[in-house]
Amino acid sequence: MKIKFNGHSPTDREVEFTHDDQIRLFELMKEEFIDHITYARFRNIYHPTKLEKGIAGFCDGYGVDVEYDKDRIAFFKALIKEMKYQ
Repeated sequence: MKIKFNGHSPTDREVEFTHDDQIRLFELMKEEFIDHITYARFRNIYHPTKLEKGIAGFCDGYGVDVEYDKDRIAFFKALIKEMKYQ
């Protein structure tokens, strides 16, 4: 697939984005998400971001204590380990 975007220069750019590239990006996103749920502060958040609210709601739906690091991290690591790009 070809992706068009406006880069830092005033000209449009187009790159070839293959299926393998999509898989690599998906794997990077999974790693970044694990880092976020590992290091984000979910205890007594006064101003949670939209993402943090979403993560907390997702955890609540499965009975996972978002504030308890080991519970939250183990839950998401298990989920992400099973996720495969289709």
